[in-house]
Amino acid sequence: MSRLRGLRPEELNESQRDLYDSVAGGDRAKDASFRLTEADGSLVGPFNTLLLSPVVGDAVQSVGSAIRFGCGLSSLVREVAILSVAAHRRSPFEWWAHEPIGRQAGLNDAQTAALHAGDTPDFDDETASATYAFCQALIAGGRPDDASYEAARDALGLDGVMELVTLVGYYTLLAQLMETFDVGVPSGEPSPF
Repeated sequence: MSRLRGLRPEELNESQRDLYDSVAGGDRAKDASFRLTEADGSLVGPFNTLLLSPVVGDAVQSVGSAIRFGCGLSSLVREVAILSVAAHRRSPFEWWAHEPIGRQAGLNDAQTAALHAGDTPDFDDETASATYAFCQALIAGGRPDDASYEAARDALGLDGVMELVTLVGYYTLLAQLMETFDVGVPSGEPSPF
């Protein structure tokens, strides 16, 4: 049971409504990879929590939008990183939302199962392998070793490494928000963990 009830559109103040409209009507809505609202109109996943502080929430969702829709990382790299964080944090919403996107990006059943279990997937793609190793170093909370850093830099470029570090931090932040407010998958959806 969530610690935060869904905030319906008619209950929102002006700042909250502006943020709601940015999420429900922005790039995420156009992408339509997963539903953004419950039947009552409240936002699902971390987006409802962002409404608690619209100034911070808007900055957070803007970073997320830039990472998902504006950066140079391939969809495969992005989804390997997101699913790595989701599996490590056992974040039901992030896994529910991104597992289908990961499959569309090229993850097969065995790779998806390995990510879910926290095991190292067998990638044919060197960039995906370098991404996974680098993400594991970041997720562990330490400074990536030189070999992981250099492999990621060689595969992604310096700009890609910066984007990947930001992506892992962003999805870790979302997982923490959802852990704190006990936010799971949308109503009617099975939990992947």
